[in-house]
Formats: sequence, structure tokens, C-alpha cells
Amino acid sequence: MAVFSVNAQKAAMALANPIEAEITLAGIHMRNTLKAMALPGKWKLIKKCTAEQMVDIYHDLFLHSPGNELVDFPVQQIQSFRKQLNLVAPSSAMSNTTFGQFKYADNEFTKMVTYREMGEDEKVNLQVDRLVATLYLPEGETFNKDNTEALAKAISTSLFAWQKALVVEAYANIRNKVIDRCPTFWPRPEAKEGDFAPAAPTGPMWHKLHFDLAHSEAFKGFKTVNEANMYDVFDYLEETAQANLNNKQ
Repeated sequence: MAVFSVNAQKAAMALANPIEAEITLAGIHMRNTLKAMALPGKWKLIKKCTAEQMVDIYHDLFLHSPGNELVDFPVQQIQSFRKQLNLVAPSSAMSNTTFGQFKYADNEFTKMVTYREMGEDEKVNLQVDRLVATLYLPEGETFNKDNTEALAKAISTSLFAWQKALVVEAYANIRNKVIDRCPTFWPRPEAKEGDFAPAAPTGPMWHKLHFDLAHSEAFKGFKTVNEANMYDVFDYLEETAQANLNNKQ
């Protein structure tokens, strides 16, 4: 069976039972992949898999494991002709994502984890839809936070539960890689036996940082920070944090 990272596993477990998709178009990509690789006569069994089993099959097919975690969004497009929906996934590891988009996506993700810890399943599912709505953009358009609520509502019945679980896992893995990339700016807390740090939405923190960066010489302006590539911002923050640390020594 596939191995999840801790955050990804928690995120995937947060999803409720599989939903009945309004359209089957959203499942074509992965189902065709599974069908092409299935042994003769086994396709009917694969169709009956639960959401959790579909996620495990996907990992096994693409050899995902620690050190080779899922960082590509397996659902490349979310389409619904009836809803006039045509959304495209971020590029691999969110390499084309702006800081403005990241901070809203991370807020939705951490709110989802917070609700999971509280046992609020309905709110968890809503936050999953909102996370997907912040990650996937209308083709040819840039991120607009004002579209999140309407897109989340449309997405809720346009993806299968296993597809949403994979999107959440991909985001969680990418987030972990960003943390690893910025060990000085974003250090991991030391885990102590018996300690439990409750999750908290990160939106207020990122928003304050956004304003701080807007006053920096490197970015100069709220809009510049908003439209900057997220990795450029995090590399700058890590470099600045390292310089400040060296100055104190």
C-alpha cells in the first residue's frame, strides 16, 4: 500500500465518504490510467474501489513513496459543460503559483486541518472544496480571491472524493517541500512526547508578512508581492532569515 506523509495522510483522512459525482467527466483522467494498466478482467473490480483504495492504487502505479512524494496534481482539468466550468491545475510543485495565491490556498488548507481536529466533517469538506478552488484557475486567468466561494460550490459535485484527496495530498507534500526549502525562515518545531500543537489558520500571518514585504526594497509594493512567484518570495525570506541569524552570531 502507498505511504502518505503525515500531513498528507491527515488531510486525506479528513475527507468524508465518497460523494456521488454529478458528471463523470472529472473521473476520466485517472480511470483511463487505471484501466490502461489493469490486468485483463480486473477493470470491473477497480470500478468498485472506494475513494481510499483508488488513492492507494494511484500511488502504487506511479511508485510514490517517501522521497518520491506526489507533487504533481493528477487532475489536470476540472470541466463541467453544464456549469461552464473549465479550471486548470497548477504546474508541477506549484512552480507557476504567485505568493498571493499561495497565501489564500494555505489559509484554506490550515482551516481544513483545524476543522478536522475539531471533528467538524461538514466544514472539512467545505474547506477541501475551497482549497481546490484556490489552486485551480479558470483557463487563461489569474487568481482572484473573490471567485473562491462560487468555484468551491461548483467544484463540490464536479470531482470524486478520491480526486479531492489526491489534490489535498499534493498540496500538503508541496507545502512540506517549501518548509524544507526554508529551514531558517520556517523551522519545524521540535516534537516532544506528549506535546500537541493545535492547528491554526495561517491567513493572518501571511497577510501581515505580505504587508511587511511590500515595504522591502526587494519587492516595493503590495501588488508586486501579490504577483511575485511564491518560490522567489520564500527564497528571499530564507536568505533574509539566514542573514539576520548570522548578524546575531
